[in-house]
Amino acid sequence: MARLAKFISFSNVVACLALFIALGGSVYAAGKISGKQIKKSSLPGNRIKPKTIPANRVKPGSLTGRQVKSNSLTGAQIDEKTLTVSAAALAHVQYESTTFELSWKPASVTANCPAGSYAIGGGATLSDPEDGVVNFSGPSPLRTGWTATGHGWGEADPTMTVTAVCVAVEQPGSSVHSGGSAPKPPMYVPAG
Repeated sequence: MARLAKFISFSNVVACLALFIALGGSVYAAGKISGKQIKKSSLPGNRIKPKTIPANRVKPGSLTGRQVKSNSLTGAQIDEKTLTVSAAALAHVQYESTTFELSWKPASVTANCPAGSYAIGGGATLSDPEDGVVNFSGPSPLRTGWTATGHGWGEADPTMTVTAVCVAVEQPGSSVHSGGSAPKPPMYVPAG
């Protein structure tokens, strides 16, 4: 007891009491502060837990394409009625192509547009139409490229070239610098 009495002084008691009040006060505050008590626009983005803000809390028209992660939206999340592109917003047209060697097994190939660009057209060609077929050709689900499916059946497997016609959509008055050029069509050499 004499050992303990040596540490009990007025200043030690006040320091311990201040420590308990400080710790207890923050625990009390954490349990008693609600969202209604937080001033609007007072929390920085790094203080909000990721994936906790529901879509109905985001102001319509406040997000741009650059703020949405590429390929993160599904077709059900895009309202095509409100997706409009004016001629003034088309900044640059470019062509993107992908070539794939077909076999007897059907294959799906996509020519993807660069980030921030969307496919407004496209198509697929075969190096030898006698040795294969294109079953389907159309825009990818989010219109970020052009997809085609096909297969070969001849002795020589043909190649399928899928081309996407892409446009960068920007605000009027802005510019886009890109180096896309039209692809060369595959050379067709008749058999014989």
